[in-house]
Amino acid sequence: MNKSLVPLSLVLVLFVGISTSACSKKKKVSAAVETIWKTDLDGVPNSNGFAWVSKFCEKVRECADPDMKNLDPDSAAILEKRLRKDFCLEKFKETKVYTLASQEPKVTLDRTVSCLKKATEADCSLIKNGVSELSGDCKWLHALQNSKE
Repeated sequence: MNKSLVPLSLVLVLFVGISTSACSKKKKVSAAVETIWKTDLDGVPNSNGFAWVSKFCEKVRECADPDMKNLDPDSAAILEKRLRKDFCLEKFKETKVYTLASQEPKVTLDRTVSCLKKATEADCSLIKNGVSELSGDCKWLHALQNSKE
């Protein structure tokens, strides 16, 4: 595989479905949704949804680092920006799973966090191939992010 395509595929893995959701109308998300993603699970510090999204972003960045050396400076700069935690979290807020938390908060949060935990524990080679096959929750998340609605 072309080494410059590997980091780009990581970005695609990270932002599964964002391209389709970004093209649709932006929905106004309530403060309640933000609170759902910010609330620590079972009172455990740094166990909230945003914390797990950040951990996943860090993992993807870690996996991309060796390949970024093979990119031209402009491509590396673009990828560097997209892999920043703040950018990653903002993109996450545009996803279907983020807004679904208002309808089914417990299921959405539990399944998303479960998938992100699995992904952050996975080898980079598995992440580069896509996270949807890591677990049932990751398959669910992938299907949700890529659904037409």
